[in-house]
Amino acid sequence: MKISILTLLLGTVLLSATTAPAQVKQTRPVEAFQAVQTGGGIDVFLTQGPTAAVVVDAAGAAQSHILTTVKNGTLVIGWEPNYSWKKMLPGKSTGKVSVYITCPSLRALSVSGGSDARGETSFTTDDMRLTASGGGDIHLALTAKALTSNATGGSDITVAGRAERQKVSVSGGSNYHAFGLQSTAAEVSASGGSDADVSVDGELKSTTSGGSGVRYKGTARLVSSQASGGSSTRPAR
Repeated sequence: MKISILTLLLGTVLLSATTAPAQVKQTRPVEAFQAVQTGGGIDVFLTQGPTAAVVVDAAGAAQSHILTTVKNGTLVIGWEPNYSWKKMLPGKSTGKVSVYITCPSLRALSVSGGSDARGETSFTTDDMRLTASGGGDIHLALTAKALTSNATGGSDITVAGRAERQKVSVSGGSNYHAFGLQSTAAEVSASGGSDADVSVDGELKSTTSGGSGVRYKGTARLVSSQASGGSSTRPAR
C-alpha cells in the first residue's frame, strides 16, 4: 500500500511539473515606436517590416498582466506593478512569455531581468543603442552608421553585420560577441571580469581592468590601450 501511495504521489508531482498552461496569442494595438524595452523574463523577437505590430504569446491567465505601452517613442514591455514574481517563472501559472514585434525602424533596444531579445531579420538604421543588464541577452544583425552597446551584470550582446563606428562598454562579468560585425572604428571598455570581441579595420581604442579582455580581428590600428588588474587587449588567434 505504501508503494502504491508513493507511486501515485510521484506521478501527480511529475504531471504537475510537466503540464504547461495553454498558450494564447494576442495582438496588441500600439502607436508608432522606434525603441523597445523589456524586462521581467519576457523575451522579444524582432522583425523589421513596413508597419508596427505586437503579438504577445502567453498563457491566457497571464495576458491581462502583461503590459505593452508606448512611452515617448519606446515600446515598454513588462508585468503590471506588484504582480508576483513567482508566477512569472516558466512552468508556473503564467508559463513562458514571448512577444513578437514588427517595426519599420529601430534605434534602441534594452533588456533586463533575465529577458532575451533576438532579431528575426537584420535591421538597417543610422544609429543603434543596445543595452543589456541583469542577465539579459541580445542577439541582433544590423547595418548602421553608429552602434553603442552597453552590457552589465552578467549580460551578453551578440551582433553581426556592419557598423561604421561602435562604442562598447561591458562590466560585471558580461560579454560582447562581435567578431561578425565589421567596423571601421571602435572604442571598447571592459571591466569586472568582462570580455569583448570586435572586428575592426581602422582605429581601435581600448580600456580594460579587473581581469577583463578585449580581442580584435581585422587590420585594426591600436591607437590607445590602457590595461590594469591582469587585463589585456590583443589580436585574436
